[in-house]
Amino acid sequence: MNEQVKGEREFEIGKDESWFANIKRTYDEYQDLSLTQARDSHAYIQKVLGDAQQYDNQRQAIANQSLQNAVETANMVSKQAVRHADLATDRHWNIDEVAHLVAKTPVFQDAIAAAVAGAIASSLEKKG
Repeated sequence: MNEQVKGEREFEIGKDESWFANIKRTYDEYQDLSLTQARDSHAYIQKVLGDAQQYDNQRQAIANQSLQNAVETANMVSKQAVRHADLATDRHWNIDEVAHLVAKTPVFQDAIAAAVAGAIASSLEKKG
């Protein structure tokens, strides 16, 4: 009888070891699946965050370029306004040099004299 009990115990021990080995393998498989899923999720989240950061960097670069363009445009408009103001002030306070020089030329003086003489003659003819 002792032999029979010993045989059963060996069988049961093998059965128990097999049972626990299957349980461990099942646990390991599920743990591996879980860890793989966690790694994949983490990789996906890192990619999405990286893409979002890249998009944000591009958007910020465009915004900075737009701001620089606006400042440069305002600067050019300001400089042009100063030039116009300088020219207007110069013409307001200074005689038009070209017109002044032309008025003093003998050709221009002769033309004015002829026009005045013609107007007087025409006026006298109408009266007389």
